[in-house]
Parts: sequence; structure tokens; C-alpha cells
Amino acid sequence: MTTEKHNTAMGGAHRFIGLAENLERHAGTPTAAEPPNVRGENRGYGLVFFHLEQYHLSTVISSGLRFQPLGADPAQELACTVYKEQAEAARHLVDVTSELLVQSGTHLVPDQIVPNENPLLPDTEFYGVLASGHPLFPPEFTRFTDPDGTEQLQVYTLLPVTLGELNYILDNGVTALRQQWARFEVDVFDLGRPSVA
Repeated sequence: MTTEKHNTAMGGAHRFIGLAENLERHAGTPTAAEPPNVRGENRGYGLVFFHLEQYHLSTVISSGLRFQPLGADPAQELACTVYKEQAEAARHLVDVTSELLVQSGTHLVPDQIVPNENPLLPDTEFYGVLASGHPLFPPEFTRFTDPDGTEQLQVYTLLPVTLGELNYILDNGVTALRQQWARFEVDVFDLGRPSVA
């Protein structure tokens, strides 16, 4: 009886054994963490900061969305990778998107655009994010499986998109925008990058 209650309280946390090591293997060294109650009440997720020295990249990953009733199967967490100097902007993007999902009780799907009426970051043209696989890390970062090989978690990478790019997607689709990014060799990790549309 006690064991049964304990397992229920854990919310199936045993499914995610090895997740922290998997994230570290790809995203780099953990450098900081922000608890769920950083603003007072529990927002339902924390944030963990990673640094990958080899590429001078910082990745901010949510921690806790997988236990929220978002209707996602498999569960989800969010990530944003930028250059180290821009880590605070990545923190903001993951935070506001995670907060939106928790408040609305919904989840993301591949290539979903999450638009905003105003710039998501001050002094930029970024009006939304694109939910994506990671442009640099291998698929094992995006799709976490348990020891039996069953997929338990998807980590969606948030790629900031400009207002022009949002409109371009509406007219031409996400694949066309990715082709534009490739054509102009856009560095999607650089928040100072120009818009391609």
C-alpha cells in the first residue's frame, strides 16, 4: 500500500531516469538552475542552464513540464540554444513559452509557430518561436527513450522567428522558411541575426 502511494506521488518520474545525463551529454555542462518558485508561487517548471564550450553555446531547458497535465504523449520539455552572451534571452523565451503552455493546459506539435503580438525580446524583430528539433544536437537530445527504448520525452527547441518570417511561414510554410535559412546560411543561434523575409 505504501509503495503504491509512493509510485503514484512520483507521477511516473522513474520513466525519466537518465534524462539529466542525456541532456548534459548533448547540451554541455550545467551552470545554473532556476527553481519553479523563483517568482513566489510554483509556476509548474524550473529552468536549467547548460553551456557547451566547444561551440560557445548556452542552452536553457525547462524542467517540470513533463509532469504538467498538458495532454502531450510523450511528455514535453522546451529548450532554446543561443550564444553564451544571449543566455538571458533564451531563458526568457523558454520561460514565457512554458508559462503559456501551463496556463492554457496545452502542448506543442512539431513545426508549430507560437506567435506574439509584440516583440518577444526588446529591441528585436522576434515576434514568435518555432517548435523544432535541435539544429545541432543529435535526435537523441530531442527524443529521450527509457532503457527499453520506449520514447518518454520530447525536447522541443524554440527557434526565434521575426515578424517577416512569421508572415513568410503563413504564405509559404515552415519548410520554405527553413530553405531560406539554409540559402542565406542563417545562424539560428544568433539573436542578432537579420531576418530573411
